[in-house]
Amino acid sequence: MQHTKNLELVATKHPHIFRVKLNLEFQTRYIGTLDTSNGGKFLTERKEKHLFRKTNSLGLCEELLHSPDISFKWIIIDYEGKKLITTRLYFLTHSKVFTFKSFEKQYFLSLELFGQNRAEDYEKSLGSQLGLFGEVA
Repeated sequence: MQHTKNLELVATKHPHIFRVKLNLEFQTRYIGTLDTSNGGKFLTERKEKHLFRKTNSLGLCEELLHSPDISFKWIIIDYEGKKLITTRLYFLTHSKVFTFKSFEKQYFLSLELFGQNRAEDYEKSLGSQLGLFGEVA
């Protein structure tokens, strides 16, 4: 079992699948599943009640997104039966940070910004920009 400050990875019968448990001061919640195979995927489910209407976005806890001890590339959110896919890097760089009373700091990504191709194109553009700077040096 791996631990960060508030997160715990709970083993399952599959060696590469873990349930992600968030331990807060007054409550404990299972926030999703981590599949460490093939670059890693964090999978979670959200309902209409989880939508932050002000920004039309869905949130993930800061500690999960920033933890160097929990490795994954992909984020897959099952939102009302629809698969919303992005990468961890894209989520971090394109989301807005909010902290609500009695909750941990969370990053919220607008529904319009999800998409596997969009995230892959963004990460490819970063790689090509780094390549340009490498040639100059």
